[in-house]
Amino acid sequence: MQELEYEEIQGIILSGYVKKRFAAYSLLRIRSRAGAQSYLRWLEARLTTGDQRPEDVCHNVAITATGLRALGLGEETLATFPRELVEGMAGTAKRSEILGDTGASAPEQWLWGGPGNQVDVLLMVFAHRPDQLDHALQEHRRRQQDGLEEVYFRSTEMLPERREHFGFADGITQPQIKETGRHLTGIECLRAGEFILGYENEYGKVPFSPSVAEDPRANRLLHTNGQNGRRDLGRNGSYLVVRRIRMLLTEWRKLDVAARERVIGRRLDTGAPLGSRNETDPVVLSARDEEGEPLIPENAHVRLASPENNLGARMFRRGYSYDQGWRDDGVRDAGLLFMAWQGDPATGFIPVQRSLADQGDALNRYIRHEGSALFAVPAAREGRYLGQDLIEG
Repeated sequence: MQELEYEEIQGIILSGYVKKRFAAYSLLRIRSRAGAQSYLRWLEARLTTGDQRPEDVCHNVAITATGLRALGLGEETLATFPRELVEGMAGTAKRSEILGDTGASAPEQWLWGGPGNQVDVLLMVFAHRPDQLDHALQEHRRRQQDGLEEVYFRSTEMLPERREHFGFADGITQPQIKETGRHLTGIECLRAGEFILGYENEYGKVPFSPSVAEDPRANRLLHTNGQNGRRDLGRNGSYLVVRRIRMLLTEWRKLDVAARERVIGRRLDTGAPLGSRNETDPVVLSARDEEGEPLIPENAHVRLASPENNLGARMFRRGYSYDQGWRDDGVRDAGLLFMAWQGDPATGFIPVQRSLADQGDALNRYIRHEGSALFAVPAAREGRYLGQDLIEG
């Protein structure tokens, strides 16, 4: 089994930083190529990697296709990235339809990520205390001012018992990576290639990774990728889907506990799948009650999102709760910044979200998508941002 190159893997891929309750997410647009390059050179040298356990603050970054273009990465190289990344989450009307981004959740309604409101860079900062977070953000903003502008900012705080605003514990039965050697009883262990580029997946294959032609400027840093004359640009990176999901709490609170549990497919008190006792028990889709009806309803969220219902599609899912209080129209502006890491969006987030849209996820009635983007999560390679050697020489 391959050993993970922890020193090049951004720590957020391997850890949810659960001991750091406070976080901030800054979505940025590049205004000046030179200014953005300067900031990213500074940031890449400070990225938190998988072999680090900082006591105070963690820093991580991700970049969209528009961001890579703005930095100067050529179209020939961009074409080796997944089509979903190159086109963007709101790139075509067909993709919006597939993902259920229609009506009130259409990209035209989004706060960011929609037409004319692109984002290029995502900065993620995590801290134990609010003052540590504020201090780190001040330094980032000072460094950003010559090259980037903030499109959207959101701070979040981990709620007690990992519960989100609907009352359910979030992130239950998160898969584990076999190569880490850290295995909890009852939790599925998967090969690293399901989530991180450059490693074998559950099929014993190394998933497709973006690449560049042999080039003296980059050869010393990049691995060969098995193709003649190509170097692996994506190794130790990943792909990240971010979605801002507003929860329609007024409608949700009209439901009694039993109805809420049927929408999600889990017990509200224990987090266990309906028909089970413990939150880590597997979701058994075939379980039936005495009348022969499924214990987990056909349109329950956990049923439609389960790997069994999506040809084995898996991803690291993490949600970060936000609450901005009451809007002027009397609506509570609270919800979740949903994040999903995967080795290939076409076999991770996309089929799962398509299933939730096509099969009528009961949860859809109680949420709105208000922003979305797909990012490349670059390796932390000797303090150099993704493609720097090819862009700057």
